[in-house]
Amino acid sequence: MDNSVNPEKLKRAPIASSCFMGLGQILYLKQYVRGALFALVEVIMLCCIIFGSKQIVPANNNEYNYLKGIPETEEMVEYLGVDNSKVSKLLNKKEKELTKFFNKLNKNKTVVEALGEDSFADVDCTDYYSMEDAIYLLEDIDDFDYEKYEDKFFEIVEKYDHVLAVSMAKKAAKAYAEEKKQIKKEMKGSSKAEIREALFGVNEFDENYDGCSLCKRAAKKGTRTLAHRAWFRGPVVSSLAGLFTLGSKQKTTVTKYMDHSVFMMINGILCLIIIGFFVILYIFNINGCKKAVAKIIKNNKFPTLEETRNDISQNSFATLCLTPAIVMIAIFSLVPLLFSALVAFTNYSSPDHIPPNNLVDWVGLSNFVQMFSMKIGGGEWAKSFINAAIWTLVWAIFATLTCFFVGFFYAFVLQDKRVIIPKFFRTVYILPYAIPTMLSLFVWANLLNGTVGPINRTLQLLGFIEQPIPWLSNPWVAKGSLIFVNIWIGFPYSMILTTSSMTAISNSLYEAAVIDGATKWQQFKSITYPLVMFQLKPTLIMQFASNINNFGAVFFLTGGGPNLPQPGLTTATSCGATDLLISWIYKLTMNTPSRYNLASVLSLLVFVVLVPFALYSFTRTKSFKEGEV
Repeated sequence: MDNSVNPEKLKRAPIASSCFMGLGQILYLKQYVRGALFALVEVIMLCCIIFGSKQIVPANNNEYNYLKGIPETEEMVEYLGVDNSKVSKLLNKKEKELTKFFNKLNKNKTVVEALGEDSFADVDCTDYYSMEDAIYLLEDIDDFDYEKYEDKFFEIVEKYDHVLAVSMAKKAAKAYAEEKKQIKKEMKGSSKAEIREALFGVNEFDENYDGCSLCKRAAKKGTRTLAHRAWFRGPVVSSLAGLFTLGSKQKTTVTKYMDHSVFMMINGILCLIIIGFFVILYIFNINGCKKAVAKIIKNNKFPTLEETRNDISQNSFATLCLTPAIVMIAIFSLVPLLFSALVAFTNYSSPDHIPPNNLVDWVGLSNFVQMFSMKIGGGEWAKSFINAAIWTLVWAIFATLTCFFVGFFYAFVLQDKRVIIPKFFRTVYILPYAIPTMLSLFVWANLLNGTVGPINRTLQLLGFIEQPIPWLSNPWVAKGSLIFVNIWIGFPYSMILTTSSMTAISNSLYEAAVIDGATKWQQFKSITYPLVMFQLKPTLIMQFASNINNFGAVFFLTGGGPNLPQPGLTTATSCGATDLLISWIYKLTMNTPSRYNLASVLSLLVFVVLVPFALYSFTRTKSFKEGEV
């Protein structure tokens, strides 16, 4: 190959790379390894677009069971006269494993006591029906795990089914090809319709199956295999088509062959992410090719193998190390986010739109209209949303500020040298945070019980109240109880953070303030508070975002109850008076009927509002700007 540097020729490398990945590197830049890798990626992608296969779909479960049944498969072996070594070895191996299985049953004490010794010695392990009758004898034995041995038997038998079925299909196709050739020869001069009818009659292996138009045409043509090649129906094309259509009703009752809208949506999202990676790689490839051309022209020589290796190790090492992490983020973070968002634009809900028995359809913005419109259903969903949204915002503000400033107060007080044994008090105050939150909330739920709760009974015995206080049964009182209990659980965390921030403040600042005659309040206002807030503002913002999604506090204390004051709202929408948006989302997905589409609308709203707010607030803090106090 010509190794001379020709600038005019080298300028064609990016154009060649834009037509076929890696071609510019191989033909023009002499980048054989990198060019081959880029070319391989594109070949794989093209194959995923072009090549696909379609299966003949069984119309019902009986036909599906017939297709996969071992007796019929073995009969087909005998009928077709399969005598190759692979099939013979499989049959012999199956017979040995089943013989071992029945020998083990012969030694089982429970079986021997119930059926006698050697009760399975005469079982013919080549006759499926004989073995099946023998297995059914175990069903009449008392105190015997019949299902365990039945499952084990079918597991052994079906283990060889797939390989045998594939061998039979290949043998059948070969046999039919010869028969087809003979029929055409005998019917020479007949019409195409007569020949086609004769060929379809011979094709008994496929006549019970129905599926897509390609499958039907394949069956009419006499294809005896269970699958046939479909061009431009590869994984990429089928996944994208599935994402747009979410499946179609199949003429089959076999679950395995039904379109599953949820899986099709997930596959489509994954496919879009893969295409995105491919496009980015394509752009990176062309830009890299342009840079390589400029470098070669500048140096007037092609890079040596050692120079190429050094370039990859220096410039591509970080990319190679970060790629696995980016891929994992795309799979485990991006896919769930996109799926949750897309569900908001479907009718995914029970009982009418739960796959695979029923399909899910795209419905556009109808879920948003239902959630926010006051005209649909008397505005039940809109009223429930307003109640939940306002309470979520009020809860997030009060839960964040109360916990933070109560913790700040205790941290500041315990810093005072006049406090005796401050370590003891810190330990006591940290205990609520050390105890599992769920356990604490269950205890508080019992303490605040309106009928038999210890708090109400104690107050009644002391004569402070005559009637029990509805701590958790009155909407307004329940909200106050939630905020109070959350302070008890959450302030230790803020106290710990504030204490650690305060200990980092230099004593010289306080000494200078004392010399200047500053009071304790002035020291707190001018030194302690600004420096602590400088460090903890991002944490405060994170706590606010966390409290918006504080599912546990509501779920384990009030369960979202009590019911909303407006009659029928909670029954119709599952939203309680103390439900946050996150707990309402949980109810919409877990309660019956399940409304995944409306829950997704709420999730999308929380995400759209919360993320920009958190990012904006965090970027406005001095600690983020790295500015001075």
